[in-house]
Amino acid sequence: MKPLVLILIFTFNIISSFAQPSPLDSLNQALKNTKKPQEVLKILLEKNQYLLNLSPDKLAENNQKIVVVAQKLNKPEVITEAYRYMAEAGLRAHNFEKAKKNAEIALKIDDSLQHYGDMILDYNQLGRSYYDFDRTKQAIAIYKKAVKLYEAHPEGHKIGTIYGNIGAAYNRLNQPNEALKYFLKQAKFVEKIKDPIQKSKVNYNIGYTYMQLEQFKKSESYFKKALQDSVHIQTKDYVYVNYHALGMLYARWHKLDQALKANQKALKYFDATQNKMYQFDLHNNNAGIYLKKGQQQEAVKEAQKALAIASSVGFKLGEDAAKATLADIYVHFGAYNKAEKILNKLKQDRSIQNYEIKLSLYKSLFAVNKHQKNYGEALTYLEKLKKLNDSILKSQRNSKIAEVETRYQTAKKEKENLKLKAEKAQQQLLLARESKRNTYLSAGFGVTLIGLGIFAFYYRRNKQQKEMIEHLQKDLHHRIKNNLAIIDALIEDIKDEFEDKGIHQKLAELQNRINSINEIHRQLYQNKDVTNLNLKTYLDHIGQSIKASFGQEKVKIENDIPQNLKLDVNTSFPIGLIVNEFLTNSFKYAFDKAQNGVIKMDLKTQGKNYKLILSDNGKGLPKDLDLKKLDSFGLSIMPLLAQQLNGTFEIKNDHGVKAIITFPRA
Repeated sequence: MKPLVLILIFTFNIISSFAQPSPLDSLNQALKNTKKPQEVLKILLEKNQYLLNLSPDKLAENNQKIVVVAQKLNKPEVITEAYRYMAEAGLRAHNFEKAKKNAEIALKIDDSLQHYGDMILDYNQLGRSYYDFDRTKQAIAIYKKAVKLYEAHPEGHKIGTIYGNIGAAYNRLNQPNEALKYFLKQAKFVEKIKDPIQKSKVNYNIGYTYMQLEQFKKSESYFKKALQDSVHIQTKDYVYVNYHALGMLYARWHKLDQALKANQKALKYFDATQNKMYQFDLHNNNAGIYLKKGQQQEAVKEAQKALAIASSVGFKLGEDAAKATLADIYVHFGAYNKAEKILNKLKQDRSIQNYEIKLSLYKSLFAVNKHQKNYGEALTYLEKLKKLNDSILKSQRNSKIAEVETRYQTAKKEKENLKLKAEKAQQQLLLARESKRNTYLSAGFGVTLIGLGIFAFYYRRNKQQKEMIEHLQKDLHHRIKNNLAIIDALIEDIKDEFEDKGIHQKLAELQNRINSINEIHRQLYQNKDVTNLNLKTYLDHIGQSIKASFGQEKVKIENDIPQNLKLDVNTSFPIGLIVNEFLTNSFKYAFDKAQNGVIKMDLKTQGKNYKLILSDNGKGLPKDLDLKKLDSFGLSIMPLLAQQLNGTFEIKNDHGVKAIITFPRA
């Protein structure tokens, strides 16, 4: 009977799938039913999001139609967008000329229109065209043009991606120190705009750099952060790019089963979306993993699949890499004759520049010649291998020298500036002496000048002292903020050492408490006012952090604190901790999983007092609850924090839990 039930379910699913047209089918039908150019353009643009991961050829064809319609409607900004999509189609089909040509057309149009923000998008697409085809130095030069343009015309948000791409390019050139400089610029920019895509990219880039530096634990934590961020991004490519990254990491870390598992997730997606670049790379990586596992047959199959994909799209670099992997496998398992056939063709190819392919090639040629007792030839390739390694070390050394040179030039410039300031001060002193002589010409005028001088002196001194104090306070807040961030990162590392969910929860709660303190110092460091902070903004940040740590999307936080209310640090600090504990308890105990809920924060003025009201519409507290006997850190610490405010604390059941904290306004 069971098979019959399964057949019926299967049949029903097929009928249902036929009965429900896909969004793309609906758009195609809508396209047939309209002749109005504006509506046609709107539908064609909407189709892009579905074709992007479906077919590069269809994506290019769709955007050629967009160009025709947009030209009739005189919409140049739509035309350039279409050319960027066509450049993307070229990248996904692995056609360098098409990708480059279409990106250049978009750039030329936007340049003529002086659309600087869109020009940065064009530079990004053009740079990617060079980067994806291993023309890394040209890619960096193009990306840096975008940086220069942004410095002159700071428009759009794509510059963060540009910084990241420059860093990735330096990583490919094996210059991780240079790469980190640009990743830090990217991180600083992302901090301003709060873009989840770029936040995910920053974590990915830093993770990749740590992987190159063989700091695998740190690398894993950043890749996992990038994966966590990417889940909330509409374009699913970002999710599976991070699985691909984890696969690379685990392979280098010799966690081979985890590597294969991550690669399988990524491969399933990129097979469905026909992204040849990632298909190739994942199969080639799998070949290396099976080689390490000692599974010759599987390793050869994966390398051959990678080679077939690279050949199908004319991806020369990929073909060379797959052949080098295949030769490495044959050498490892003693099939020297098979390896030699591949290596003889590769060694005659003068166009191979990629140092990783050369490294693999020279190692295999050395091994084959040594096996065949061609010791002279073997030594030749050993020498080439040594030179290649030396050149890599030299590149890293030059990067360090350039860094020292930059610091020297900066110090030199600062020294020159100090010298100029000293000369200027000396000139001012001479002028002051001359002025002093002139004051003796008139006693009355002199007395007046002295009076004004004394007033100006004390005014300037008081102003300088005030500025100095503010500067020191800002520096203090900055240092505390950084130290708390380090503690948070250490706790994050500790969490990785435990699988117990209870321990994870306790550590997450500790991180939230640290975050509520850290947010005070972060705001005060960023604001001109170093003694007071905006309470609504402060509590908003605490609320969002706690919500993110519990992952309950259906629970809303309503913040009704007055928009412009500012409180001093001594008052804000205990309020932040009280709110942190209340929100934590509400998320933990008030609502069942997947239950809709609301947590409210409000603050009212009552004569000389403030009344802070925190409430949720959850299950409420058990009857006859005695707070003094309760073994709960959160509920026991809130009354103590209220006392620190010289206030009172009250908690009661009122369609949920309500906490009322009354404290003096001044």
